[in-house]
Amino acid sequence: MKKYFFASALILASTVSFAQELYDDVDEAWQGFSSPEIMSSGFTNNLSALPLEGKIAAGTKGWSSTYWPSNKGGIANRWNSPRKETFGYSSPSRAEIASMSLEQLKLLSPAEKYDLLLGQYDYSFKRQVYSSASKHAKDWAGICHGWAPAAMLHNEPTPKTLKNPDGISIPFGAGDIKGLISYFYAFYTEDQDTDQVGLRCYFGSWLGGAKGCSDDLNAGAFHIIIANKLGLEGEGFLVDVDRYNEIWNQPAHGFKTQIIDANLPVSKGAARTAVREMRVETEFFYTDESDPTWNVVYGTPDQIISKLDLAYRLELDAQGNIVGGSWESKVRPDFLWNKKKVKEFSGLFAKLPALLND
Repeated sequence: MKKYFFASALILASTVSFAQELYDDVDEAWQGFSSPEIMSSGFTNNLSALPLEGKIAAGTKGWSSTYWPSNKGGIANRWNSPRKETFGYSSPSRAEIASMSLEQLKLLSPAEKYDLLLGQYDYSFKRQVYSSASKHAKDWAGICHGWAPAAMLHNEPTPKTLKNPDGISIPFGAGDIKGLISYFYAFYTEDQDTDQVGLRCYFGSWLGGAKGCSDDLNAGAFHIIIANKLGLEGEGFLVDVDRYNEIWNQPAHGFKTQIIDANLPVSKGAARTAVREMRVETEFFYTDESDPTWNVVYGTPDQIISKLDLAYRLELDAQGNIVGGSWESKVRPDFLWNKKKVKEFSGLFAKLPALLND
């Protein structure tokens, strides 16, 4: 399943020519745009103090969900309906809603249900959703840049039924609520701080290949981040798992590293303070997408964890600190990023917290 482009507001500003210029300068030692300190200034860099495996803390974060493809109507998709209606369907009038059963209301789209929760029988929110969707959109177009942070920052939603201003009960499945919180993070959090390590690659695998996208996410910086975040802190982050033009945003889930050779000579172009190199292989696990469901996906086959098999070298100084690295794997992440959790919902989404489990 293809995913979709990361919102441009979350991408480090650069033109293709500028990015290529930076790529040409990248060596094994990381550049400023690949520094682990972008994520945190308190990371441990000493290899002996870093675990070789880790994962997000047990709980209900990092849940699977769909990316709500634009060519299927986004969150205006009636995913729970047998007909899977996307575009061109008619929403029920206020009078029709009043006579519908809960089972009938369950078949409506997340956008329609939220309109009804607000008492908006003109379905203005549904129209807003359609304004950013198109039946002619590419297969990968959607709101991965909303789903990934929502899944990492908020507990998995559970089905809820809330009354609207007219006292009508509106049933929401877990999939409906995931769609709403994903839409919120995709379009209503542009002013929230975002930390990004590594640059977005603007080159397709067919144009420039490995050389075109180079090593702007340094392997040593990558290892420091996964070992600190997933290993020491038990916390996740967000990752574009495809290093080429398309962006596949996923929540990081865990890693396991195996040391293959602990004493290798320093390579040409390594960090100036490096005295030896170490070759490692890492299984990097991330939450993948699944179709919307009425109930939770944790503990079911609909919670999907995928992985990348990565090989790279770590450059170590005389004290055993990681000071650089180089990739051996052609398939590897493009960039890592983090977004802060929204603490207050207002305006259109003021009622959204009543649907969440935070």
